[in-house]
Amino acid sequence: MGFTSLKTFDFRNLKNQRIDLGHKEIFLTGENGQGKSNFLEAVYLLSYGSSFRTHQDSLLIKHNCKEMTLYGEYSRNNELSNSVSINISGKVKKINYNGKIVRDRKDLIQNIPCIIFSHEDLSFVNGTPERKRWFLNQTISLYDSAYIDNLRNYRKILKLRNIEIKNGKKELLDVYNQQLATAGLKLQISRNLTIIDFNKTFSPLFSDISGFEEDLFIDYLPSWKNCTSVDEIVERLESKISTDFVLGTTSSGPHRDGLKYNMQSRDFAKIASTGQLRLISLVLRVAQSIFFSEKTKQKPLLLLDDVLLELDSKRRIKFLEFLPEYEQIFFTFLPGEHYNEYKMSDTVILNVVNGVISKK
Repeated sequence: MGFTSLKTFDFRNLKNQRIDLGHKEIFLTGENGQGKSNFLEAVYLLSYGSSFRTHQDSLLIKHNCKEMTLYGEYSRNNELSNSVSINISGKVKKINYNGKIVRDRKDLIQNIPCIIFSHEDLSFVNGTPERKRWFLNQTISLYDSAYIDNLRNYRKILKLRNIEIKNGKKELLDVYNQQLATAGLKLQISRNLTIIDFNKTFSPLFSDISGFEEDLFIDYLPSWKNCTSVDEIVERLESKISTDFVLGTTSSGPHRDGLKYNMQSRDFAKIASTGQLRLISLVLRVAQSIFFSEKTKQKPLLLLDDVLLELDSKRRIKFLEFLPEYEQIFFTFLPGEHYNEYKMSDTVILNVVNGVISKK
């Protein structure tokens, strides 16, 4: 079923209110700046414990207020209702699931898997290597909690190694090299296997939606290329120590990995039009949703934030046809859009004006 209700208290521009959400398909309509995206952000926050728009929790609190709270009721597979809440006061964030404190956000992800389609997804295609890695990390983290643990461990070791380098010391580098190589190799193996598997979903999906005859594949570009053992990676790290000391940071490793969108041996992201780049970003999210469902046998929540606007009518219909099975789906539309064409059997339309959400 998904979320059956959501309460907001001093969150962004939304009025303090309770919104009934007991429908599988929910359309939010309204002019720009009224609160549609803020509402999707609230759903995402209750699903992930963090925002897809900012890393600064203080920005989530309504202007001139000291704290914010979100409360949601959620059911899945006809089970009894669950509750989840988030309170942010100053620099303190408290998350509760069924009345129990959530100390690790990865536990929340497993309970309420949620995938957002937004304009910022374009950076997964033509953005920095960091943004491309972010998408890959999220894709794996949705179904593999061990990957989250290993990624955290790698980042912890990397931070310690960088401190050692910045301080101009070498005493502990042998230890950190061994630890970084061990954790990093696990990440490299996971990423490589995931990209191979993910392409089996992504490539045919892109061909079907785009109509392109040429295949588009994602290439994984590991920083430790051709290194298949811890010893080989340690040797690579040792060979770059002089460079690392000049730069003041670790210059190689999974934190430097990249992705390339390969079509006929060319980096397609460098020659594609803006419309084609946008289409790739949308297909990435559809593929991510399908990939998650295949791995977990669960259905995700889908949030689509004005992403249909840049597709022509033919591709828009095609795109919607390929959406995977979902627990619940939310769309945002401008008032002038022909959203009635996309209404389904269990669709409710909510109007958003000045932060007030009401049934239309």
